[in-house]
Amino acid sequence: MMRTIVRRLLLLAPLLASGVSSGPAAAQNAVTFTTFGGITQEAAVEGLLAEARQLGIRVNPEVHGGWPGVRAHLSAGAPGWDIISIGFARCEAVSQAGWLRPLDYGIVDRSRVPENLARRDYVGMYTFTYGIAYNRTRVRTPPQSWADFWDVSRFPGRRALMGEGLYALEAALMADGVPADQVYATLRTPAGLDRAFAKLEQIKRNVAIWWRSPAQASQLLRDGEVDMILITSSRAADLAREGGNVGFVWNQAFLDAECWMVPRNAPNPEGAMRLINSALDPRNQANFANRIGFGPINPRAFDTGIIRRDSIPWLPTAPDNVGLQLRVDQGWYASAEADAAYQRFSRFLQQ
Repeated sequence: MMRTIVRRLLLLAPLLASGVSSGPAAAQNAVTFTTFGGITQEAAVEGLLAEARQLGIRVNPEVHGGWPGVRAHLSAGAPGWDIISIGFARCEAVSQAGWLRPLDYGIVDRSRVPENLARRDYVGMYTFTYGIAYNRTRVRTPPQSWADFWDVSRFPGRRALMGEGLYALEAALMADGVPADQVYATLRTPAGLDRAFAKLEQIKRNVAIWWRSPAQASQLLRDGEVDMILITSSRAADLAREGGNVGFVWNQAFLDAECWMVPRNAPNPEGAMRLINSALDPRNQANFANRIGFGPINPRAFDTGIIRRDSIPWLPTAPDNVGLQLRVDQGWYASAEADAAYQRFSRFLQQ
């Protein structure tokens, strides 16, 4: 009996020494990564987190249910999440609420991210752009700006904007002649906000559809139900690759970002920091861009030679595109003034 016990202990010894266990030690090698889910999560796991195994980390993907799910989870102090992926404005709101752990920039290489996207407790991970896409067959003269979108005489056709009003106020101000670098300063004033809504009133009856989901937006353009639409560059690119005669306007488009953040009570914060740093590596950024069509946050991704040449013209942070766009001010979006503005927008649609 004793000989059998000793033999079993000798067989288990290498496993115990290597840290293979179903208990707390194994848990420390896992990182729970939560996102909106779907193909973007798949691309993130396969592209941005491709080196997790080499780091000795197991990635547990979860779906957070969008902003309501994230806010409910963090405000309740619920455990379990290590990295949360969501839009920059939401990260700023969560940061202001004090629910995040400061990023360890001793592990995360800050030089891999543009300065304005590396914050104390969250960091930009990839970019996306909303701009004007149009049907080249029906819109023979390509629009160049939001003023053209508003000009129904020179550019006739059915239009569509986002039903929740995202970016509509900025578009209205630029259509009214406000320079891009003054848009958010203007929005922060009562007179500027009134000016945006007055301009929206001018286009309201010419907006055939206020769409409610990105999939719906794609379908509207694919089926020819609208001629010009506010949509992401990645979805416009997908339609073009499917054979659609689709154009996209980078001038005055809205350059936004997804961020990653670590909750204050993350079970494995060190593993989370190591994964975030790996995800910012230019090669992983480039592979992610190939998979999903979002722009790398690390500009050195374009130097890797990994990104497909036919994809580069459609990427938000491509050198020829990035300087034409308005960088979205997430501080404004996270403010009480923005909340009030979008409550007003909801009433505007119902009038």
